[in-house]
Amino acid sequence: MAWTGVGAMGVASTGGVAMGGATTYNIAAGPLRTALVNIGETAGITIGLADSALGEIRVHAVHGRMSTAAALSHMLAGTPAWFRQIDAQTFLVVRRSPPAPLRHAVRATIPPPIPEIVVTGSKRSAALSNYPGSVAMLDPSDLSRAEAARGSDTLVALLPILSSTHLGPGRNKLFIRGIADSSFNGPTEATVGQYLGDVRLNYSAPDPDLALYDIGSVEVLEGPQGTLYGAGSLGGVIRLQPTPPDLTHWAGSLSAGIANTAHGTASGDGAIILNVPLIDDRLALRMVGYGSLDGGYIDDPSRGKSAINRTITRGGRMTLRFAPAPDWTIDLGGVRQDIDSRDGQYATRGLPALQRASVIAQPFDNDYSLASLEIHHQMGTVSLISATSVVDHDVGSTYDASPAIATPTRYHEQHDIMLVTNETRLSHRAATGGGWTIGIELLRSADRLRRTLGPAGAEASLAGTSNTVEEASLYGEATLALGSRWFATAGGRLSVTRQVGDVLDLASGDDDHDRHALAALPSIGLTWKAAPRLAFYARYQEGFRPGGIAVQAGAVQHFEGDSVATWEAGLRYGAAGDRFSAVAALSYAHWEDIQADLVDAQGLPYTANIGSGRIAGIELKSSWRPTDTLTVDGALFANESDLSKPDPAFAGEKDASLPNIADLTLRLGFTYHMQFAGRPISLTGSADYVGHSRLGVGPLLDLHQGGYVETRLGMSVPVGRVTLSLAANNLLNARGNIFALGDPFGVTNADQITPMRPRTVRLGATVPF
Repeated sequence: MAWTGVGAMGVASTGGVAMGGATTYNIAAGPLRTALVNIGETAGITIGLADSALGEIRVHAVHGRMSTAAALSHMLAGTPAWFRQIDAQTFLVVRRSPPAPLRHAVRATIPPPIPEIVVTGSKRSAALSNYPGSVAMLDPSDLSRAEAARGSDTLVALLPILSSTHLGPGRNKLFIRGIADSSFNGPTEATVGQYLGDVRLNYSAPDPDLALYDIGSVEVLEGPQGTLYGAGSLGGVIRLQPTPPDLTHWAGSLSAGIANTAHGTASGDGAIILNVPLIDDRLALRMVGYGSLDGGYIDDPSRGKSAINRTITRGGRMTLRFAPAPDWTIDLGGVRQDIDSRDGQYATRGLPALQRASVIAQPFDNDYSLASLEIHHQMGTVSLISATSVVDHDVGSTYDASPAIATPTRYHEQHDIMLVTNETRLSHRAATGGGWTIGIELLRSADRLRRTLGPAGAEASLAGTSNTVEEASLYGEATLALGSRWFATAGGRLSVTRQVGDVLDLASGDDDHDRHALAALPSIGLTWKAAPRLAFYARYQEGFRPGGIAVQAGAVQHFEGDSVATWEAGLRYGAAGDRFSAVAALSYAHWEDIQADLVDAQGLPYTANIGSGRIAGIELKSSWRPTDTLTVDGALFANESDLSKPDPAFAGEKDASLPNIADLTLRLGFTYHMQFAGRPISLTGSADYVGHSRLGVGPLLDLHQGGYVETRLGMSVPVGRVTLSLAANNLLNARGNIFALGDPFGVTNADQITPMRPRTVRLGATVPF
């Protein structure tokens, strides 16, 4: 089980705590989050923070030569935080539990507190042990910088319950726990809500695919999250928690890497992170800038081109934090990222491996911009949070339409999205383990989809669409402690939605479609703490998406809103830092009026309701530390779905499986810490099996994919202040088909495959300053 919150993966220094000696510390008083990073970098150790709410408490300065345990003891004295040593190189900072009253004054002992993991996505910082639902968590040790440039692919590789369409960087759709609508991008709203802290990143767009530099933790809330997150969370929610600005200390780091891909061209990546206090304890700026080049490995001999699928990513993130008082913070943030792919990453069956034959290039670009304002105020035990954001997201895709039209033809679509949101909420976390949150949310999403088709340089406009959604919601959820072992959770959301649809570039017809909808989304859950480290839970949740309009064969088509109701039950065993922990969950979802973006026989996209379906899933996760230096983890997600009540237009698909979700996904990994020549060395490895799935619904899209194994191996070693890393992906150089689509205009040929990226070896370095 991963830890939430912010941890520090420090660079090593010889003679540190791992060798049983002392280290010279010079740590200033300030926020706990910053102090832990500084201790980790000084001693060359890993420190996890189990409760992210502790990150902003002020701790004592530490100066002098001492052991890490002594440094942490001095730093945390008199605070609500304490620490636990996991192994020679790993510590966990936890919230102190108040001592229970002593029944016997003589020979009485107080058991050590159980480390508390906090689910910040609950919007009231609920303890995981009391949380009635499935949640996957990743901490900084999971999100190593060697993988940060890969963005969402890193999350998909680490979490079997998360899957992707694998169309290419910046153009994928993400799915959680089997809630997958289709393989194509279109005007439908995403099934997964994505957030940067409390700021919404997406609505009716593909995955922004932000690089994961300077991300402190990740939470994936599984199952529909309609009560707390509203529309667009049918499958769940992904929350990226960025490292906040430090108001008192300068800090920074540089990282860079070069990589070689078999049968491909070289790759490279680099990033700089800088924290600048402008006014001590009042104003600070934190900045991240990065860039990467992913070398291509697909050849097109028919055009005399090689390594055509090169991708360049450039981006940055900035947060300006102002703290006018100890209980107030105001964050002004911005994100900018551009992804440019020179061509698609698919190949063609019947040709030599990693080759295809196409008539024209098929470039893609994803330009993403975000501006945000977050206000946090602590009023005793009640927190006030207000988050406002504006997203400008432009996605351009070009496809080779020649296979369908028999002459050199280009199809281009431009999808422009403007998203404005505001959420304001109050929350309270009770000492008994209960708590509540209540809030309002306003959202406006406007997307315009324009399309052209024709010979290069002479394309003609096709009918496009404009869909605008305006939503106002009131929501609340509360957890009540029923004694010391039982916790009941209930909540609801009331949303009023207005949808306005227009048809673009169509000479005739009614092009104004205005509809209103009212949605009520309840949730209820129950948790039983059967033992200090064992909890059982059950939960019922709902989610929905509004409808809209699309165009098929020049005619306006309405697609209705869809909804998901999910029942789940599970258990959790263990606490952060335990030698063994395990999670098991069963889920069943009923999905009404499924929206799906599809393509017709000519390859042109359209959107329709395909009917109602069912998804049953089982997931298992465990972590075992047989020795202080070795940790083994495993995970499984098995999925079975069917279109139980198809729409008349899809009657032949009754009981057919829903798209894109493998019937079985397995992961086995390990982490091993060792000492060599006085230096701590970390080794990591994993093997992942992704089972079979099909591309989409309908005979045209009944194409099979999956059934492959991905292997990875990594190593990191500190040399002075520099941490060197070596990573290899796809060690066996397998050629599995991860996605049976590249160009929708050639889908009728049933010969497209997306091969795994060939064996790639990366050498990287990170240095703090």
